[in-house]
Amino acid sequence: MQDRLHRLLDMALAKQATDIHFTVYGNALQVKVRGMMGMEEIHSAALDVGLFHYLKYIADLDLGNSDKAQSGSFRLKHGGKQLNFRFSLLTSHGMQSGVLRILNHHCRIALAQLSQDPKQQECFYAWTKMRSGMVILSGPTGSGKTTTLYALLDAIAQDSQAKIMSLEDPIEIQDDRFVQVAINEANGFTYAEGIRQFMRHDPDVIMIGEIRDSQTANMAYRCALTGHMVFSSIHAKTAVEALKRLEELGLSRAELSHTLSAICAQRLYALKGKERERVCIYEILEGTQLTQALARQPLVNYEDIYYKIKKAVANQLIQAEAAASDLLAETL
Repeated sequence: MQDRLHRLLDMALAKQATDIHFTVYGNALQVKVRGMMGMEEIHSAALDVGLFHYLKYIADLDLGNSDKAQSGSFRLKHGGKQLNFRFSLLTSHGMQSGVLRILNHHCRIALAQLSQDPKQQECFYAWTKMRSGMVILSGPTGSGKTTTLYALLDAIAQDSQAKIMSLEDPIEIQDDRFVQVAINEANGFTYAEGIRQFMRHDPDVIMIGEIRDSQTANMAYRCALTGHMVFSSIHAKTAVEALKRLEELGLSRAELSHTLSAICAQRLYALKGKERERVCIYEILEGTQLTQALARQPLVNYEDIYYKIKKAVANQLIQAEAAASDLLAETL
């Protein structure tokens, strides 16, 4: 059965997948991977329900209580590299859904490679020199937020002696230069509790994997207000929507005006003509335009993420088909 798993991983990693999705109906198994081209179904004689049950076993799930939502982890050596995995299980109405996340196979890139726009590169470098404030990345799942966050932390670690601490669910890229701590909500170790514990260890830079609730948002704000540099992410389509989302989570615009340094919305695409290479499209809201947005003033000559995507299509950087779903979202 392990050979079948290795064959599945070969197929998934060839598509630069971060997640493998399983759906079981009776004895039928459907497998999809989330890679550079979005969700894509894969077919192979090696894929059957037996493999799905094997994943539950090696992830140490409670096989006698499969009706309960569960999550487990395991390590496996594949292609000469030790990989870490998280397998999550959900059962509903005769159907089982599983997601296998590949945690430490992200493509790491340098800060200078994040954007082809020199002005945006200047913004990224400026953020790494800040000693207090808050930078928020936004975008859907698979938009490259983790890659951007770690490129920023990597640049800080290379250029300074700053103490960097990260709080993640789960830890997706391991780096010995940072203090990395994983969320464990089953044991009460939430993002908010993790931040509270971090403050006792005198960090300079704090990376919070995701702001999900009002308590975490408030703790992140307090960290930035007390002289720490905070990097985090939030689920929102655009930078302006991310600002509204922070408000919904309880941070007033007055509070944000004291701590928020920048909001960056992003999307990740395959480079046109080079499907194995990726390009990230960024929208950056900072400076005067951020001040205007916080004051609910109109943004003059502002280029949001949808404008940036259209521009990338027009400049033959990405395929129009790849951007179709994002541009459709603009009209909804």
